[in-house]
Amino acid sequence: MTTDLRDLALLVAVVDTGSITAGADLRGMSLSAASTRISRMERQRKLRLLDRNRRGVTATPAGQVMVEQARRIIAETQELDRRMTAYGNGLRREIRLATNSSAVDTLTEFLAATLTRLPDISVIIRETTSSDAVGLVDAGTVDLAVISDAVTADHLDVEPLWDDTLVVIGAGSRTPGPRSPQVGGDATFRNLLDRPLVGLTSTSPLQQLIEDRAAELGVTPSYRVRLPSLAAVCAVAATGAGPAVVPRASARRAGLGNARELPDPWAHRRAVLVTRDRSALSGAAADFCGALLSYRSEVP
Repeated sequence: MTTDLRDLALLVAVVDTGSITAGADLRGMSLSAASTRISRMERQRKLRLLDRNRRGVTATPAGQVMVEQARRIIAETQELDRRMTAYGNGLRREIRLATNSSAVDTLTEFLAATLTRLPDISVIIRETTSSDAVGLVDAGTVDLAVISDAVTADHLDVEPLWDDTLVVIGAGSRTPGPRSPQVGGDATFRNLLDRPLVGLTSTSPLQQLIEDRAAELGVTPSYRVRLPSLAAVCAVAATGAGPAVVPRASARRAGLGNARELPDPWAHRRAVLVTRDRSALSGAAADFCGALLSYRSEVP
């Protein structure tokens, strides 16, 4: 019995849309052709894959198992196509890297300085929380991760990288209220929350951390604006629109020399590199790790 990828893609589309007609449209085929393909799959396996009723179609238990497997097969096929295309373009080796939001700016500087020296390497970056990054390394989903040392990763190989302290910018741009911070004054996190912030979008791992710390204080932050990148946050906060909490590296890249450290202990962190077993890394990952560990001495 031969399984056709087009049949699997059709079955997934039909189940996702709840309609053979809509699934056929999604896959660019006629209703009759789609019905014939589904009937053939059921006949070959002697199993009913779909329940048909007036409201549409749903997967039977057997159909659900097939759809779950089909999703994996389709994803793996797409990944194979992507890898072969990259290989054909001269990118023979791939690095899967997870990082927290705070490390993105310093990693950008590292990649700008390093990729030309490693011309056959492609880097797939996944931005997530430090805790989730540890899980991804543990599962082998990524080769390495750059995270905050505030997260426990004792079961992994850990190497220190650079300072990852969070700082306040834009806090002294207007006449403060009785509890509002200003550059050179008291810029505790609790006092910052008395003013509307300039922040990242709600899906940002760094902004989630900030909101979690605010919740511990019983406060829900208000925002002047929420932006998609740290560079954008720095640009807007620097105009006086409101204070922002950003990594020191982001403030440095934006040329904001008046950034002030938060005195709160949770804001004082270091970035670390974590791997499952650094000595067992592939050649590409080992070369990348070596370059990253060498670069840490260049970080201001």
